[in-house]
Amino acid sequence: MEERRLSFANVTTNSVYQRTNLVTIKNMANPYADSVPEWQISKRMQGQFDELIERIVSARASGQPVIWSMGAHVIKNGLSRYIIEMVRHGMLTHVSGNGATSIHDFELAFLGETSEDVARSIEDGSFGMWEETGRYMNEAIQQGASSGIGYGESLYRYLAQHPEHFPHFDDCLFAQCQLLGIPYTCHISIGTDIIHQHPIVDFEALGRASGIDFRTMRDSVAGLAHGGVFLNFGSAISGPEVFLKALSICRNAGLKMEGITAANFDILPVYADRRPTEEEPEFYYRPRRNFMDRLGQIGGQGYLFHGLHQITIPHLFHGVMKRMKERGLAFSPLARIATLAPERLKLHPVQERVNRLRVEELAELDSGKNLASWPIAGEESFHDFIGRWTEARARKCGVLVSLGGNVIPSGVNRYLIELLEKGWITHLAVNGACAFQDFELAAYGATEEADEGELAAGRLGMWREPGQHLHEALRLGHAQGIGYGRSLMAYVRLHPELFPYLDVSLLGSCMKLGIPYTVHITIGTDAVQQHPASDFAIQGKASGLDFQSYSYAVSQLENGVFANFGSTVTGPEVFLKALSISRNLGYPLEKITTANFDIVKLGDYQRKVGYEDWDYYYRPRKNIIHRPTSLGGKGFHFEGLHQATIPAIWRELAGRLTDKE
Repeated sequence: MEERRLSFANVTTNSVYQRTNLVTIKNMANPYADSVPEWQISKRMQGQFDELIERIVSARASGQPVIWSMGAHVIKNGLSRYIIEMVRHGMLTHVSGNGATSIHDFELAFLGETSEDVARSIEDGSFGMWEETGRYMNEAIQQGASSGIGYGESLYRYLAQHPEHFPHFDDCLFAQCQLLGIPYTCHISIGTDIIHQHPIVDFEALGRASGIDFRTMRDSVAGLAHGGVFLNFGSAISGPEVFLKALSICRNAGLKMEGITAANFDILPVYADRRPTEEEPEFYYRPRRNFMDRLGQIGGQGYLFHGLHQITIPHLFHGVMKRMKERGLAFSPLARIATLAPERLKLHPVQERVNRLRVEELAELDSGKNLASWPIAGEESFHDFIGRWTEARARKCGVLVSLGGNVIPSGVNRYLIELLEKGWITHLAVNGACAFQDFELAAYGATEEADEGELAAGRLGMWREPGQHLHEALRLGHAQGIGYGRSLMAYVRLHPELFPYLDVSLLGSCMKLGIPYTVHITIGTDAVQQHPASDFAIQGKASGLDFQSYSYAVSQLENGVFANFGSTVTGPEVFLKALSISRNLGYPLEKITTANFDIVKLGDYQRKVGYEDWDYYYRPRKNIIHRPTSLGGKGFHFEGLHQATIPAIWRELAGRLTDKE
């Protein structure tokens, strides 16, 4: 298989000083001058919020950690000063964010503004192509990574070394955290941030730096061994997943991890007083699963609070401040947490694991399983989409399919394999969890561990053989200069005896058919990254090469199709960045058909939504359905379980011919 990658060397960048921004430092909230907005919540939730305030104050008064995790909209909503003040008052002992969070914070530091108009700039290929942001941040990360320091500390050192570029240093959150002596860590997804589009990007450095930050977070979470608080604001996946993986490592190392409180703040309407079924979208909401279900297995307490950040954060800050004053408290800095030694970890043989999916449970073709239960299969919009898919392949145009982590466990591999074999899919893109599950299925005929009781036992994700083989595959692939997907294929060819179930894996089918299989990872969120052999620099480089291969596939999508199944952040973000790169390099991309398949209920997804609507923040709505199709084509959203939607697609396409036949 010849691998074609899109070089970013000729990407045209523009000065960020010419950009129109939606957020300015002049409008940042002032914790001491602004009035506290009204927060309309139930009496029960108010009682829980008061409990949380007490737990935060008690934790810090007794020297326990309070860790803050967030998504980018906390910074975009102008709330940096609140968090800085919490750090100054000793309320927080660790602050973390995703890659976008650090970008907005960094831009505010040197520009005093941030947040471009994506809807307009995506059309001409200028989206994210900002010279100063991309160059400064990539230089900072590369210099820091070469010195062996993490992502957050690298950004701070760069600011300290170039003060002339950063007139708003005092309002830069990551800079103030480092200055005040607490860690600020960044947990990134390869290919999802605008600085990953810049010509000087180094994915190996990105992986190394963010990997160091994951280990810093792991050590901070180890400080929760006898209690403390983890707060998560608006990070629906990376925040709770990084926390869970760090928590699992700590339990495995023999730490009790008891008495932990975790609280999630978001506007998504998910409630703690009921346990949803696996057919409801709320079941898969990571903060609910990780902070309520999984943390509850070890006696922790989880809370889910609803409201806009510009309402909830002021209430939290002033609530803690009031309680501190009432008790005459001043919090001391947290003593440095010792590094968790890898030799403390105990790996378990995978044969001992209980799996939720076994090869004999994979749905057979045309088994009828759940096909009749998906009423949308009969709707005009679905037939319109299938017609566009058919026309695309008749014209020999590309079909790029993106898969999230719940697709493999749904048992539909045989349907996807048939679509691959019949030529209906020309490129398969998966996130890190999906790739690992597929790799395990090929090797053991089973995957998707049943996690009931495993966190308490210190075994969640801590399995010896899968990690050994996958990391060895990436190490060998790194030496050959090949990407993540091709590294897995090369390892399979080298050790065919280890993969007796290759024929039922998507990896095996792509390998046999010569179809690109690219893997797009988030640093610190996948179970395989808990393994002591995990090398984040190698993983970053491998996934970065796959991002370039993926970008080439996107550049060829004129009159083609992009379909996303269950990936709510990585899939839509990687696609939008690759689309911007392709348009920037002059590829004609106007008429694209896009579709998002998930169990999230959007209703009328054509209606206009605002900042106070939860679905405004649902990435597939913006990045798949609307933005890519603004110049032509059409975007769709289909609601349903994967075990219903994917067989329905197969049934519609099975009787039609592609250019392969």
